[in-house]
Amino acid sequence: MREFNTSGPCNPALHYTVMREALIAESQDLVKKGRYFTLFAPRQSGKTTFFQLLIERLKESYTPLWVTFEHLKAHRKELFYKDFDEQLKEELLKYDLKTTERITEPYSLASFFKNTLLSKPIVLVIDEFEGIPDYVLSEVMHTFRKIYHKREYHRLHSLLLVGVSTIAELVISSASPFNITEELQIPYFTEEEVTSLIEQYVTESGQPFEKDVIKTIYENTKGQPGLVCALCSYLVEKLATDQCQPVTMEHYYKTQHHFLTERFDKNIINIVQKAREKKSFMLKLLFDNEPMAFTVDNPDIAWLYANGVVDKKDGNVDILVPLYAKRLINAFRPLINGETQYYIKSPNETVNQYLTSDGELNVNALLTEYRAYVRRRGFRAFDTEHLKEGAWHYSLDGFINFFIQCLGGQTFIEVPTGRGRTDIFILYQNHKYIIETKRFVNNYYFQQGKGQLAEYLQSESLSEGYYVVFSKIHTEKDKLNSEELIQGKQIHTHIIPIQFEQPSRVPVPEELKLTESEKIASNMLKMEKFSIEQISQATGVSLDRIKQLDRS
Repeated sequence: MREFNTSGPCNPALHYTVMREALIAESQDLVKKGRYFTLFAPRQSGKTTFFQLLIERLKESYTPLWVTFEHLKAHRKELFYKDFDEQLKEELLKYDLKTTERITEPYSLASFFKNTLLSKPIVLVIDEFEGIPDYVLSEVMHTFRKIYHKREYHRLHSLLLVGVSTIAELVISSASPFNITEELQIPYFTEEEVTSLIEQYVTESGQPFEKDVIKTIYENTKGQPGLVCALCSYLVEKLATDQCQPVTMEHYYKTQHHFLTERFDKNIINIVQKAREKKSFMLKLLFDNEPMAFTVDNPDIAWLYANGVVDKKDGNVDILVPLYAKRLINAFRPLINGETQYYIKSPNETVNQYLTSDGELNVNALLTEYRAYVRRRGFRAFDTEHLKEGAWHYSLDGFINFFIQCLGGQTFIEVPTGRGRTDIFILYQNHKYIIETKRFVNNYYFQQGKGQLAEYLQSESLSEGYYVVFSKIHTEKDKLNSEELIQGKQIHTHIIPIQFEQPSRVPVPEELKLTESEKIASNMLKMEKFSIEQISQATGVSLDRIKQLDRS
């Protein structure tokens, strides 16, 4: 039985494979016309699989040669040409062909394609073209231009340059024979292709996937080939190992948790590392409502785009793969927020107060208590110094997760379509709950968010959802809670005022003020000479209150 491939190119005989028929046909047409063209292929997008399939198709009419410039960036000029020469000769040996030509500089490079005697014209594929040393780029491009304009004297019929990011800047010059409008891109899998890939496994193994699992895999990966195969591989090889039983959503949630918190996936780690270098920009992108126009003239956008972190969507900057966005939200989350000791305001408080009489989760009660917590703590509830736009999300997420874990439930981060939208997805006692979070910008975005939540609830087959909006405009005098029916879905809105005074001017909340007895007890604690029982007896302050003072 074949398997889901998680490293290297796919071999259709060994791996479940999406055959890129339309893209292969387009490439064959360009080759037939003798074009020099480029191909944009982010890592783990299936580029190696694609051009190996392409090469097999070309062998009938051409002599396709594949070389790579990976790891050549720091090579001296003579070593670069030596490596290029050796790779080309190794490729010729696959056709039982040898040549006495030796490539040492631009002239001999042109001679190689002029004097090598072959029965079929050459198609040259250069992978990892970004690896070409800077000091040979111009002369190599000049050489290919010379060959292109005198192709009747050379056997090089077509040339394909492949890059892990767009290589437009490398090939747009007066010396280039490339028409950049003919740059191809390997798109991610469509939902139909993801379904087809999984159905190959289902047919061979007899183990079905629940429809929701296939849908969720696509929605979280947007068809990113490496992620699709990695998720499927982990699902069937590590979790749903009994092929007599279907792959379920419970299996998927465990898999997603693994990928978000434990997985040492090279591609994901690379995305996180690159994003950390532009943390301020990424926090704004993840949590700010207002769209940012895509332009490579912005150095942050250009750098993140070139490294595969962001892309263009509807003219704006976006993170196209939700699983990447979720992992980034996790990566930027502080390990310890220092606030958990303030979540429970009384030693008599229990988490059961957030359950209904039917044993279901009372999300409205939990969110009402969150607003009370923010009112008590003020600016202290948010790490605005380090997290900026993300501070509001991380505060709510930490609060919700604390209580849900106490109750034995689970929380997940969701990033549905729409700028500045992050959802907290709760699983408790086989029930699903969705809390959407946003910052208040204006009434237009505020109302738009309700409609987006209603659509998301529809896709999840849920009848109600919760809309938490952080606002610097609203005050405690405004109406902060509301319920309304939108598109047949019950939307519970909770507005959290976050306009706080400067720390030096913040009055101490009444509930945090100490009585004279409590002040004496606090001073006795600092002396570290008395037990809490002795302090309680001397001051009349209860043991529970002294324990609270000791933690503060």
